[in-house]
Amino acid sequence: MRLAPLLLLPQLPVWILLAVAGVQLSAAVDARTQATAEAAHSREQLSHMEAALRLTLDLETGVRGYVITGQSAFLAPYRQATAALPEVLGTLREGVAAQATPDRPAQLARISRIETLLERWQSRVGRPEIAVRGRSAQEAAALVARGTGKRLIDAVRAEAAAFTRTEGIRLREQEAAALARLQDLRRTLLEYGIAVIALSVLSGLLAAALISRSYRRVSLAAERLARGEGGVRLSNRGPQEVRSLSAAFNRMSEQLGAAQAEAQGRAADLATQNARMGALGDLSDWLQAARGLEEGGQILARALPTLLPGTRGSLATHNASRNLLVPLLTWGGETASGGAPDGCWALRRGETRWPQDSGFAPACLSGPGGGGGYVCVPLFSHGETLGILRVRPEVDGQPLPADLRETLPAVARQVALALAGLRLQERLHQQAIRDPLTGLFNRRWLEDALASAGAHAVATDEPLSLIALDVDHFKRFNDTFGHEAGDAVLVRVGAALRDLAPPGAVPARPGGEEFTLLLPGLDTGAAAALAERLRETVAGWSLSHAGMTLGQITVSLGVATLGVHAPAPEALPRVADEALYAAKAGGRNRVAVARGVGASPVLAH
Repeated sequence: MRLAPLLLLPQLPVWILLAVAGVQLSAAVDARTQATAEAAHSREQLSHMEAALRLTLDLETGVRGYVITGQSAFLAPYRQATAALPEVLGTLREGVAAQATPDRPAQLARISRIETLLERWQSRVGRPEIAVRGRSAQEAAALVARGTGKRLIDAVRAEAAAFTRTEGIRLREQEAAALARLQDLRRTLLEYGIAVIALSVLSGLLAAALISRSYRRVSLAAERLARGEGGVRLSNRGPQEVRSLSAAFNRMSEQLGAAQAEAQGRAADLATQNARMGALGDLSDWLQAARGLEEGGQILARALPTLLPGTRGSLATHNASRNLLVPLLTWGGETASGGAPDGCWALRRGETRWPQDSGFAPACLSGPGGGGGYVCVPLFSHGETLGILRVRPEVDGQPLPADLRETLPAVARQVALALAGLRLQERLHQQAIRDPLTGLFNRRWLEDALASAGAHAVATDEPLSLIALDVDHFKRFNDTFGHEAGDAVLVRVGAALRDLAPPGAVPARPGGEEFTLLLPGLDTGAAAALAERLRETVAGWSLSHAGMTLGQITVSLGVATLGVHAPAPEALPRVADEALYAAKAGGRNRVAVARGVGASPVLAH
C-alpha cells in the first residue's frame, strides 16, 4: 500500500467536522453582521435627530438675535437651518420607514408632528417677528413676549426626546443582541476548535502509529550513519515510499563513505584557506588605517610572515624618479636589497618569475644572489609599476611551500593596492599642505602648526617665535623683469628659508612675496639673529635669469615672540607683520623686533 492513503484516511473525520463547523460559523457570522447593521442604523437615526435639533436651535437663536440687535447678520444661521431642515427630516423619515419595527408608525408620527410644529413656528413666530422687527423693535419685542415661539420649540424638543428615547431603547436592544451573537460565535469557535484539535491529534497519532515502525528503522540507521559507522544498510520492506527511501538511503550511505574520505582531505586545506583569507582581510583593514609608506611597511613586515609561512623575502619600491628600487621592508631574516629596475626580468616582462620557470631568461642582472631561488613578483596598480616583491624558502635548499602559487598572487594584489593607496595619500597630503612654487608649507598648514606649537608653548612655558619676511619692491621687480624672473627669486628665497631653518621650524609661504618661519623653542634673541642671517644671505646674492642680471635682492623681516610681544598664539603673525611693516618703513633690507602693546618695533641693521 502507498503511504498517501495511510496518511489521508485518518483525516477524513476532521474534514467532515470542519465542513459542519463552517456552516454553523457562517450562520453565526451572518446573525452578528445583521445585528451590528441594525445597531449602526439606529445610531445614524439618532445622529439625524441630533442634527435636526441643532438646526431648530439655529432657527430660534437666529431670529432672537435679529430681534434683539436688528442686525441682519444674525439671520444667516436661521436661513441656513430653514434650507437644511427639510432634507434632514426627510432623511430621518426615510430611515424610519426602512425599519420593520413595531414602533415605526409612532416614530413616523413624531417626525410629522415635528415638521408641523416647525412650520407653525415659522408662520406664527419666525417670519412675523422678522417682518415686524424691520418696522419696530417694540412691536417685535411684544411678539416675543407672548411666548408662542418658546411653546412651539419646547413641543419640538419633547417630540424629539420621545423619538430619541425610543431609538435609544432599540439601540440598546440591538447592541445586546449583537453582543449575544458575538458570544455565540465565540462559543461556537471554541467548541469546534477543541473538537478539531482533539480529532486532529487522534488522527495524527493514528497516522504516526501506522508509519512510525517503518521510519523508526530509517531513523536508527541514520543515527548509526551519523556516528560514523560504515556500511549501514536498510532492509527493503514496508510501504512503497519507505522501500524507495530505503534504497535511496543505501545509495547515500555508499556515496557518503566515499565523500567522507574526500572531505577529510579537503578540510585541512579549507581551514588553512579561511585563515589566510581572514589574515588578508585584517591586513587590508590595518593598511587602510596607515598614514604613509613607512607605517604601511611596518604593517606588511609583520603580516607577510603569517601570509607566506615558510618563506623569507623583501619588498622594494620605486623612488620618486623611478630609476631606483628602494628597499621598504624585509622579513624572515632577509637582507634588504634594491638596485636598478631595469635589471629585473620580472619587471621588464611584467610577470611573476618562479625559480623553476623554464625558458630562455638568463639570471637577473640585479637583486640578491642574481635572483636565483627567488620568486619575483612585480607589483602593479592601475597600469603603474610600484615595485617588486621577492620571496624564497625560509631555509636555503628547501623547496618553496606547495600552496605558494595560490597564495602569492592574492597577497601581491593586496600589497600593490595598499602601496598605490598610501602613495596617493601621501601625494594628496603634500599637495594640500605645500606651496606648489617653492615647496614650502602653505597658509593652511602654517595655521595648524601655529595652533599646535602655541598650545605646546603655553602648556610648557617654552619660547615660541615667528619671523615674517617680505621681498622688497617685488612688484616693481616683476614689472621690470617679468613674472618668470619673479618666480625664480621666490624659489631662491624659499630655498634659503628652508636651508637656514633649524630642526623643528616650519618654513611657509602664506602667499605672494610673503614668507613666514615659525620657530618653536627659540626666544627673541635667537630668532632675531636668525632673521639677520637670512637678511645677509639674501642681500649677498648676485642673481641672473635668462641672461639678464637681476640686480640686488633684499628682504625685510619682522620678529615677534609669544608672551613677550603677542599675548596669544593667534596674535603672533599679526604682531610679526607689524614689525615687518616697521622694517619697511625704516628703509627696508633690515630686521625689526616687535615691542610690547603700544610700543614701536626696534629696528636692527
